[in-house]
Amino acid sequence: MVFQRNQPLVVKGTVKFAHASKQIDASKLSATLAQGKMTASATAKIAKNGSFTCTLNAQKASLESYSLQVKYDGKVVTELAKVYVGDVFVAAGQSNMELNYTQYYPENSANFGNGIIKETDLPKPLVDKNVKFVIADHDVKNTDFPLANVNLNAGAWLNADSTNSLHLSYLTQQFALQLRAKHPNVPVGIIQTAWGGTPIRRHVRGGDIYANHIAPLKDFHVAGVLWYQGCDDAMNFATATEYESQMTALINQYRTVFGRKNLPFLYVQLARWTNYQYTQNVREAQRTTLDNANLQDRSNVAMTVSLDTDKGTSALIHPLGKDILGARMAAQYLAMENGTKNAVSVPNGPLIERARHTVDGKIALSFQIGTASGLKAMQPNYTKSASASAPDYTKNSKATPLDGISNIVIPTTAALQGFEVANSSGQWVPANAIIRGNQVVLSAANGTPLDNLSGITQVRYLFSGNPKCASILYNDFNLPASPFITIVE
Repeated sequence: MVFQRNQPLVVKGTVKFAHASKQIDASKLSATLAQGKMTASATAKIAKNGSFTCTLNAQKASLESYSLQVKYDGKVVTELAKVYVGDVFVAAGQSNMELNYTQYYPENSANFGNGIIKETDLPKPLVDKNVKFVIADHDVKNTDFPLANVNLNAGAWLNADSTNSLHLSYLTQQFALQLRAKHPNVPVGIIQTAWGGTPIRRHVRGGDIYANHIAPLKDFHVAGVLWYQGCDDAMNFATATEYESQMTALINQYRTVFGRKNLPFLYVQLARWTNYQYTQNVREAQRTTLDNANLQDRSNVAMTVSLDTDKGTSALIHPLGKDILGARMAAQYLAMENGTKNAVSVPNGPLIERARHTVDGKIALSFQIGTASGLKAMQPNYTKSASASAPDYTKNSKATPLDGISNIVIPTTAALQGFEVANSSGQWVPANAIIRGNQVVLSAANGTPLDNLSGITQVRYLFSGNPKCASILYNDFNLPASPFITIVE
C-alpha cells in the first residue's frame, strides 16, 4: 500500500481477545514502520469499543519499500511487508472517472460506439511499478471499505502493469503518468471509489457510497481528490438545480474526512453529450461551485473544462480524451503543490466574472483575475490526432503537463462563436464577439432584430449539451473558457 508523504501516518484497526475477561493494555500495542536502520514507532490509543489508532511521524517519499508491523506485548500480530510513502489520490465520481478497459470495453461491446472508438484508440495501459492502486467494490452492505475482487484476490494494492491497469481508471492512469514524469522519485497511490451511474447525493454525507467508501478512510491522509461526476444529475431539472449546493457540501466533507481544510480538489466539468436535457445546467453548477459562499476554503479547488477534449466522440457518454483531461488536472495539481496562495497561479481557462452594458450599446465581458491573459480565438481539434504525453522534465525543468498536449487546438481567423444574448422576454439570439485586451465585447449580430444590446438582460456562452463551434475562446494556457450564463449589469 501507499501512505501519503509529509503527513502523519495513521494506522487504525480493532482488537479483541478470545476471552472477554482479559483486558487490553494500550501501552503494549504499537505500530512500527521500518526501512533498513530507520524506524518510526507509536503506541496505540484504544477506544472502549476496541478500535485503536497509532499515529506515526510523517515520512519523506521513497521508492524503496518499508515494512509495517503491528505488535502486542512484543509479538507481531500483523505485518505489511511492502509499504510505500508517496502521493495518494482518491479517484471518485461516476463512470467517466471509473472508465477502464475491463468493465467498459469487453469484447464486441456496444461501448465501442458502433465503430466510433476502436480498441487501438484507447490509451495504452500504464506500466509503472511505482504506481499502486486499490479499487472499492460496488457494495454498500456495511460500513467497511469494500475491496473489488481484483484487490481482494491479491490481498494488496496492485502495481500498475499491462494486466492490472486494465482495471484502473483511464483518467487516473493518465494523471499518474504526468505526476510520475514530474516526480520520478515519488510513488503514486490511487484509491478508486468511483461508481458508474450514481448521482451526487449518494456521495455526500448521508449517502450510502459516502458511508462505506469515504467515511472509512477518515484520518488517512491523501494528496488530493479527483472527481468526475454529474451525468446522472443532468437527467432532470431538480437534481441539476440542486447540484451546486451538493457539490459544495461534497468538497467540504472530503476535506473534513481527510483532515485538511485546503486539500486539493480537482474536478472535470461535463463533456459534450446530447442525451440528457440538463447537461448545460450541471456544467453551470460546476462552474459556480468555484465561488460558492458555503465553500469553506476556496483555495486549491479547480475545474477542468472538457468541451474540447472528446476527439470527435461526443456521441458517446464516455468520450475519448482522458489523456488530455489527465494532463490538465495534473498541471493544476502541480501548481497547487508548489504552495500557491490563490487561484491566479493555477492554470484555468477563462472564467466569467461579470457582464456590463457599455455606453455605445454593446456588452463587455470581464473574466476572473489570472484567467484572461492572452485571450484568443482557436478551433478545437475534434479528431483523434489530439493527444497528451508527459513532458521530458530532464530537458525542461519549467515545463508543465500542458506542454505535453499536442494538436488540441488549431489557430483560426474565424470570429468567435457560441455567444448568445436575451432580453427580459427570454428569447435568445446570437451575438457578435470580438476580443479586446482581456475582455470580450459583444454587439448585435447581423440578421437579428437588435440594433444594439441596450435592452439585453442575459448572456450565455456554449450553453447546450453538445455545442459545436469552429472558433471558441482560449487563453495563453491554451485552455478553453468555461460555458456560462449570467446577467448583464
